[in-house]
Amino acid sequence: MAIDVTNSKDTLTEIGAEEESLEDYDPYKHRTISKPNSTFGTFVHVMKGAMGVGILSMPYAIRNGGLIFGVIGTFLLGMLYSHCVHLLVDTSYKICKRERIPMLSFAQTIDRACALGSPKMRPLGKILKNIVDYFLMIPIASMIYMVFVGSTIHDVINARTDLDWDVRIYILLVAVPAIGITQVREIKYLVPFSAFATALIFANVVISLYYIFKEPLSFDDRDLFPSFDSLTKFLGAAYFAFDATSLVFPVSNQMKHPEHYLGCPGIVNINNMCLAVLYSFIGVVGYLRYGDKIQGSITLNFPQEEDLAMIIQILSAVAILFSIGIFFYVPIETVWRRIHERVPQKWHVTVQSLIRLLYLLGIVGIACGVPDIGTFVGFIGAVFNPILALWLPIIVDTIYRWPDHLGWMKWRLVKNGLMALFGLYLLITGTISSVEDIIDLYKTD
Repeated sequence: MAIDVTNSKDTLTEIGAEEESLEDYDPYKHRTISKPNSTFGTFVHVMKGAMGVGILSMPYAIRNGGLIFGVIGTFLLGMLYSHCVHLLVDTSYKICKRERIPMLSFAQTIDRACALGSPKMRPLGKILKNIVDYFLMIPIASMIYMVFVGSTIHDVINARTDLDWDVRIYILLVAVPAIGITQVREIKYLVPFSAFATALIFANVVISLYYIFKEPLSFDDRDLFPSFDSLTKFLGAAYFAFDATSLVFPVSNQMKHPEHYLGCPGIVNINNMCLAVLYSFIGVVGYLRYGDKIQGSITLNFPQEEDLAMIIQILSAVAILFSIGIFFYVPIETVWRRIHERVPQKWHVTVQSLIRLLYLLGIVGIACGVPDIGTFVGFIGAVFNPILALWLPIIVDTIYRWPDHLGWMKWRLVKNGLMALFGLYLLITGTISSVEDIIDLYKTD
């Protein structure tokens, strides 16, 4: 029987072309984003996502970590966080390339990684996907921010006027401008808000440096290394000073040039290097200036009766207010992704606006009902932050690579295992610390 050699060659050519096409598929080139964000705009969001007024708490963190260990540890923790972000985004890119889809969300990446892994892992994907989505839908940062801004304005105005308004009144007043900020739906248009907030935080840092260098710094009685108890406080505070895991996919998926997000140098690496330098510098000079007298926020060490100290408080409040938009973006986008297919196209804008308004009203209601909610939200963060920022990147990377792509003698598995143990340590110690804070809050003499 004769064989049609021509047809056989054509078939082999088509198969080869299909394989080559699959190999050459670049998810970044197939994304259609109506209003993409620039590389600089993304950098601003990433910087603002991690750096808040918590930078003024770094002297307290360095006090717990010691001058030498604190500085080295800050850089190492910044590198660790960068590595976790790389694990997440790089795995998502490989899955998109393999399945020929332009992009995935955080939860979808976990789900698809489990689906492509061992059959035993597939049911785990749905569970982890829901855990991530439900956690991202909780506006933890926004709750804390509303209480912080209201409480700060309350302290400034009531201390310098004859007013004796309750903090809840100030929270309600703050909600008025927050309505406009939280109605901004495109992440591109949130860049000016993040940029302005970042500028105000830097202004705070400059004023803080004025107070710090007002008198000579001293190395006397300054610890170089931490004790076991203080090490726990340093690691928890310093690692999560870099953490903005909830923003990783929202900002990277909206980039005009997503290839600039990772890589060398890349937005992630540059951002965390800048933060490590800034955190270390502020932490060291603040600790050298005030020593063991350093407060949880260095601003508490400044003369509270001076107008300049009051300006720091006001700048902090305004910076946080303008930061609400970017942190509000994540829970709303997560909710919208799960329900948008059930909403008729003509009602999309109206329903989105309504969801944003209801979310804000819910946040304001909770903040007014429990003005000290920050302590309770801190407990939620202590439980979920190690999961989001450490365990899930490790799980995604390990499942996707299992069992044949874990490197020589499975060194990647060993590395991921050590990182998971560190995450467990942060989870346990952070939870214990948060529970102690809640007990102290309601402890009666």
